[in-house]
Amino acid sequence: MKDLATRYDTPLETVRPRGRRLIEGFSVKLERRVRLFSHGSFAQWIRLEADPSILEFCERPARLGSNPEARLIDFWARRTDTQEMLLVDAPQEVPSQVCGIPVRFVTDAELAAANVWIVNWSRMLPVVNATRALLPPRLLRSVVHHVREAMSLGRLEHELSYGDPSLARGAIFAQLRTGGIRAPSLHTQPIGLHTLLEPVS
Repeated sequence: MKDLATRYDTPLETVRPRGRRLIEGFSVKLERRVRLFSHGSFAQWIRLEADPSILEFCERPARLGSNPEARLIDFWARRTDTQEMLLVDAPQEVPSQVCGIPVRFVTDAELAAANVWIVNWSRMLPVVNATRALLPPRLLRSVVHHVREAMSLGRLEHELSYGDPSLARGAIFAQLRTGGIRAPSLHTQPIGLHTLLEPVS
């Protein structure tokens, strides 16, 4: 595998493919805007943003070959000790590695199976974005301190809402995004006041 010190932090410049949508968003993890050209790549971006194990990623990091017209790779992603190139709903006739990094297919079926998680985080990430610069460290620590056993989102918001209620929600979502607490039901049920939050064991 390619040296894990390798980083892709700048997407390849490309014009929007004819007939494709332009979808833009702000990545908290990258601290910059991202430009995407399909609903599938948007859904996979949400998954990368919301996965605490993903330390870094980059959209359109390279192409599947030296030809300037070769297919763009959708994402490069790095965890602590692994990295991979991601192709969203791509043809199967592609190499198993690019630049020494394994290639993984993200199929429409995989994204469909993760739909509840994706929809939940598409609602939660704007809250994280809106509050990220306003959250005092003590509030973030307080979220983890309160969740020593399973408790509902509504209850935790009530216990933390001694100031601005929106900051309490932003702090909770921020800790979910970074893995300070967990909420397994976000994979299967829409987020709501009864969503159970759990400590990280």
